[in-house]
Amino acid sequence: MPEREFISNVADAYEHLYDMVYLRSHPLIDVLVPSPSLPAKKQARRLHRILLDAIGDLDPGPQAPAFSTEWRRHRLMVLRYVKGLNPQAVADQLGIGLRHYYRVHRSTIEDVAGILSERFIGLEPRSADMDQPTEEKSSLSRLELLRLEAARTIQADRYTHVADVIDGVFSLLREVFHQREIEFQATIPRSLPDVSIDRSLLRQMLLGMVGYLIEHAEESRFRVEAQTEGTAVRLSLQVEPPSAIQAREQAETGERLAALEEMATLTGAHILAKYAGRSIVGFDVQMPTAQHTVLAVDDNEDVLELIRGYLSPHGYRVVTAQAAQDALDTAATLRPYAITLDLMMPKQDGWHVLQTLLNQPDTSRIPVIVCSVLKQKELALSLGATAFVEKPITEQALLSALDALEEM
Repeated sequence: MPEREFISNVADAYEHLYDMVYLRSHPLIDVLVPSPSLPAKKQARRLHRILLDAIGDLDPGPQAPAFSTEWRRHRLMVLRYVKGLNPQAVADQLGIGLRHYYRVHRSTIEDVAGILSERFIGLEPRSADMDQPTEEKSSLSRLELLRLEAARTIQADRYTHVADVIDGVFSLLREVFHQREIEFQATIPRSLPDVSIDRSLLRQMLLGMVGYLIEHAEESRFRVEAQTEGTAVRLSLQVEPPSAIQAREQAETGERLAALEEMATLTGAHILAKYAGRSIVGFDVQMPTAQHTVLAVDDNEDVLELIRGYLSPHGYRVVTAQAAQDALDTAATLRPYAITLDLMMPKQDGWHVLQTLLNQPDTSRIPVIVCSVLKQKELALSLGATAFVEKPITEQALLSALDALEEM
């Protein structure tokens, strides 16, 4: 396997580390788990263990200075693939920007690929018995199953409007509230920014918290409040009065909390339980807001999907428009961080859109990155475009243009 292909496969395997079904047919199986007689399920678990062990091999030890290159690379892999934090949460904990995170991540994956290549490539196949460590013979824990299920449900578009999800959750539980004589009160501003959490995961997390609180509560009030705090949305769930909640077994409480905290970790959220005595009477949840929004304008749907694929993994929210008027209306309403604009579109071309954007007070300050097969960079810049990217668009060129905006 060529070196670049091997590195790419290592990166892909880490991104699917907890999806055992995906790992069963992964190309690395033939290279790192050369045991044809071993069942596919056990091969996947063996590959999973090898990848985790490689992270351990990066550990520079307790003597390594904090925030040294070696320390940062090991810590990044632990936070991302052992603790399951999303890239923005890892970057925040390491005290670096998201762009810096991706650079460190890329170089670290290359280091890990080197470790795996040195250790496994060229080795004789192992026997089936050697490929079955004792810990792998045991069944998956509940939390591992939760990780696996969550990994399957995470989608590329991870931006969710909190109010919509809350409406759906409490619509589903309306009859339960009625039966338990629980009054529901909500203060959820519709102006809340989107959060960078998959809608399905957020819904499951909220159902878990609300279900936990109301299953031992009757004749009470359930209060929900949400507000923006810096770059996060804080959601507060509370049963009133606290005495309405009956005490429950501590073992049950610990298991339920662990499951909720595990799910929160996968989403990049943070859960804080609120106690009255020994009983949990509410939760505070901090959720990261969506990152910069980019409006991509092109009449070719394939190009729009390409741009989405380039930008979404780097923390951008991508909104699309395929016609001039739709682009102008969306830009005025959304006020995106930047706009990528194709020049060759039917009816009204990109030149018209560019001039209209610049002439309207609501959109005149939005950076416009012209993306075109036409070699008219100087003309585009002279007419007010912020940057020019020639088609076919590459990921590096587009990210470089956006990165430059942060320095303006």
